[in-house]
Amino acid sequence: MSQQPSGWYDDPTDPDLLRYWDGVTWTTHTAPKKSPTASQSTIGMPQQTQQPTAPMPTGSGWQDRPVQGAPGYGQGGQYPYGQQAPQYPYQQAPQFPQAPGAAWMHAGPTTIDGVPLASWGRRFGAWIIDGIIIAVISGILINLFVPSYAQMIDDITRAIEGNNPEAMNNIIGQSVGTVFLVGLLSYLFASVYAIAFWVTTAQTVGKMAMKISVRRMDRPGPLDLGTAVRRRLLALLSVIPGVSGLYSIVLLLDGLWPLWDEKRQTLHDKIASTQVVMGKQPRTPR
Repeated sequence: MSQQPSGWYDDPTDPDLLRYWDGVTWTTHTAPKKSPTASQSTIGMPQQTQQPTAPMPTGSGWQDRPVQGAPGYGQGGQYPYGQQAPQYPYQQAPQFPQAPGAAWMHAGPTTIDGVPLASWGRRFGAWIIDGIIIAVISGILINLFVPSYAQMIDDITRAIEGNNPEAMNNIIGQSVGTVFLVGLLSYLFASVYAIAFWVTTAQTVGKMAMKISVRRMDRPGPLDLGTAVRRRLLALLSVIPGVSGLYSIVLLLDGLWPLWDEKRQTLHDKIASTQVVMGKQPRTPR
């Protein structure tokens, strides 16, 4: 009977261990079958597997040798540890759904081509910023071109302080033309301010600050002149005699309309078929 060569074999007394055979008899040296680094195993990856070997302490006289079949006590024979390790098919890693909010740009209502619509809060913030700019510049223009307006305000203030309603009514009656000129000048400047930005960058100063822009419903890009003019038609109510008094109600409804509108449009958006969206617009309409 041929002598079984020395090496590491299945421990005949413990199926979870390997025991070293010195070529003559079993030694007291054992090692676990499962490697402590099994969690770092590359099994399942598309790479060539190698025959398992057991690390041997240096300087002990032991030799690294492929693990072979364990002999019985005093018996020879080969155990199938010398065979090549089985090949494992590659398995694709499971795909996990995208975390909610990972792509904010896809949340909430969008345009027909998938661009997120601006929130009411952002639109209101832009309206406040633009309103301050328009009020300051309009005030300067009114003082330059309608100086009688400042005098009218002073006269009305004195009449109120003197508790003289008759004088106040007389002042207002005599100042109808002045009030109309002031309203018309304010409307014209606000329109020029807005339209100039809408047809070039699609962003007024307020929209730039809030990182939103206006576009047509059917395509991206700055507005054409006709669409921009239509977007200002509703504001004409502020200068039409006999109707301007109702404009404050219309203005309130116009500003609040996006809160319940599924397309987040104001009334002036609906007139012009426009929407306000997140981000900038390409300079050249597609």
